[in-house]
Amino acid sequence: MIKKIVVIIIALILVLLIINGIIKLNNANDLEYYNEKEKLMIKASEKYFSFYSNYLPKKINDDTRVLLSALVLEKYLDDVKDIDGNSCDIMKSYVEVEKTKEDEYLYKAHLVCDNYETKDGE
Repeated sequence: MIKKIVVIIIALILVLLIINGIIKLNNANDLEYYNEKEKLMIKASEKYFSFYSNYLPKKINDDTRVLLSALVLEKYLDDVKDIDGNSCDIMKSYVEVEKTKEDEYLYKAHLVCDNYETKDGE
């Protein structure tokens, strides 16, 4: 009887470990999906600012933003969808551009969807 209980407990632990591994793998795939969307937003904003260079920050350490809505409206980017196929928030999503040196800019995407939002530092 005790052996059966031990075997059942070990089997349950193994099942839980497998489920945990599957969840972690799925979360990593989700993060990779959103990272790709953020990279597309950055590329689109680089094109946008190459055309609208007067909107770029003028002083070092200054920054500006372009909303996802502007990138979509002006056809620099198609509508960005979350992993479930729903449109992300085009009014809360943006790319921030910071002037870091005389002719250098740092682009950071901030994507807001129903089940995802870019974390600070990503």
